[in-house]
Amino acid sequence: MAKKTFFVLLFLAAVPGIFFALPKILKSDLISPFFQGPDQTEKISQRVSPPPPLDISKAKTISSLENIPRYLVYNSDSNKVYYAKGADIRLSPASFTKLLSTQVALDLVPKEFMITATKQSIDKVPTILGLKEGEKISVSDLLRGAIATSANDAAQTLADGAAKAVGISPVEFIYYMNAKAQLLGLKNSHFSNPDGLDEQNQYSTLLDIAKLVNNVQKNYPEIMEAAQSNNQDIQKTADHGFYYLPNWNGLLGVYPGITGLKIAYTEEAGYSTVVTAKRDGYSMVAIVSGADSYLERDLAAGDLLDAGFLAVGLEPIKINKNQLNIHYKEWGDLARKIQAELKALEDNN
Repeated sequence: MAKKTFFVLLFLAAVPGIFFALPKILKSDLISPFFQGPDQTEKISQRVSPPPPLDISKAKTISSLENIPRYLVYNSDSNKVYYAKGADIRLSPASFTKLLSTQVALDLVPKEFMITATKQSIDKVPTILGLKEGEKISVSDLLRGAIATSANDAAQTLADGAAKAVGISPVEFIYYMNAKAQLLGLKNSHFSNPDGLDEQNQYSTLLDIAKLVNNVQKNYPEIMEAAQSNNQDIQKTADHGFYYLPNWNGLLGVYPGITGLKIAYTEEAGYSTVVTAKRDGYSMVAIVSGADSYLERDLAAGDLLDAGFLAVGLEPIKINKNQLNIHYKEWGDLARKIQAELKALEDNN
């Protein structure tokens, strides 16, 4: 039986990383041994659509979401905000960070490009795919791993591989993440790693995350495609092993019209999600941050989408716990299947 590796679905506390602050100056002005690669400013500037700022001054709160510390729902065509709470408060972006790092990676290399996993790029804490050092995997596969499955080793391997391909260091890649953030108008954000693990100098706000979402929707169909994938597993080849790629967006396949986008979790951020949806020509984005469980997170996101669509005259969907629990049972069944396969392999060995 072919060996199948599955990432560990454990949302554990992130290990704090090394404090790293990038100076807010042009790369050409930097005199440092860490910045020696060719300038990538032109590449990261190609796919940039800064949106009009979201105005939350007239946004209301939703009484049923009293326990959710931060949320936002808005029409992504008109940028009208319907409901918001704590949207301008600094928070840990957690895996929302991957919406930025994958943009920069795609700026540098095409989705067909093959990347080699290294000892450093796979040395991550869960959630991970379990990539092996020396495996060669396409950008497209790593993108699905980073976005749909939110695997940290996939995000780090993608970032490191893209950086190496254009002759820059991982430190320079982080520089370009922050440069891209500035181009997109993220005025209250700073990023220190490509996967979103909590670090002292990694922060954002929901209003800034909304700008990342806007740019993904307008300029990165590759990311939107990855966000809609579910169980499009990485098949075993001569270059790499088999990897399951489930999608942990709890509303995908449950709430009608879901088009993406990204779940997130760290101990500091709590259970969080960005959910995009389209119904009858209207496009909504709901962002939840700081929920106590993925059930609370997904119910809140569903309520926010309902509130947004109701504001434009559409009937609410009103998803319930039973619908979500059926979805979660499928996740559990898959996890048990993989555990049984791994145990069988262990017994055979």
